Amino acid sequence: MFRKARIEALSDAVIAIAMTLLVLDLKAPPAGVPGGLGHALLQDSHEWISFVVSFGLASVFWSMQHRVFDQIEELDTVSLILSFAFLGLVTVLPFTTAVWGRHISDPIAHTVYFCNQFLIAATLLLKMERARVKGQLRAGIESESLRLRLMFMCLLMGSAMVATQLVQINHVWWFLVPLALIARYMRYLQNKRAAALAKVSPPELP
Repeated sequence: MFRKARIEALSDAVIAIAMTLLVLDLKAPPAGVPGGLGHALLQDSHEWISFVVSFGLASVFWSMQHRVFDQIEELDTVSLILSFAFLGLVTVLPFTTAVWGRHISDPIAHTVYFCNQFLIAATLLLKMERARVKGQLRAGIESESLRLRLMFMCLLMGSAMVATQLVQINHVWWFLVPLALIARYMRYLQNKRAAALAKVSPPELP
């Protein structure tokens, strides 16, 4: 078995570095015509949007990673491999973010980006499901809620990856707004499911 604390510390370091590297793709506009800075910044709006979205998702996955560690009682060799697979996918995030920001109108860029996000979520879910099968997952509402949330993230990222191939996207806002609405609705369904589980679960003994 492996000590969870050491793997968690490594995860924090890798995710922190990846989140920091996201900003390196943002460049200050070169000196030009006086008064043209605002226009120059707007030309780089796609890079800023991809940075904000990626930083937010990385924050979510960091939180989920810690919650998964809290729910898993023991780490075996396969769990360790899945943890490193998760971290490897996180390290690719700055690259896929740069591709998405620079080629926002290209469907391939969307596929590359959301495939990366889908695999990050799927790896966490796979680690949690394996722990559940092996009897290494704590039973309770917390673990079930986390499983539902990871399934929701996989479905959301997978749907985004497919949708960008079916619908022509001329501007990033036409994509992000429906995605945010879908995410809000799916989160509502998740909370409703968690509340239903809380009602049927037996009360915990003191």
